[in-house]
Amino acid sequence: MDQIDQKIIQALIQDGRASVETVAQIVGLSPTPARRRIKRLENDGFIKGYRADIDVEKCGLELFLYVLVTLTVGSAETMADFEDAVQKLPEIHKCDLIAGANCYILSLRLKNMKYYNDYLRNTLIKLPSVYAVETRTVIGSVKDSAQIAFP
Repeated sequence: MDQIDQKIIQALIQDGRASVETVAQIVGLSPTPARRRIKRLENDGFIKGYRADIDVEKCGLELFLYVLVTLTVGSAETMADFEDAVQKLPEIHKCDLIAGANCYILSLRLKNMKYYNDYLRNTLIKLPSVYAVETRTVIGSVKDSAQIAFP
């Protein structure tokens, strides 16, 4: 990946619906080589897809939570069971395995705290091998950027 590829990626992060001609103009290429580079970046897995940037609050999901989960045992089997169960829950937008006292951090967007209370009691604590759950409520977002700082 060279600097032109990096510029292409940055342009597509800014506007995933930008035409090849627009991207070409931004990075200083003609459309044909820009199209080839974009296709190569897609084929090589640098560009995994294109998504809409949704205003989740307008969709009624006003509560943003981080949930720290600790498992009873950190074995490969318990981790796999937990991760498989998480895949089936659309309320969990992101699940990351982390280092430290907790095992996972989950990102959730929900309607309100009442919904989360029910979800916590009836779903989260019943996931395989869950020992402890800690919740952090996001009060406000300071920065939300898809930009990449290339080295």
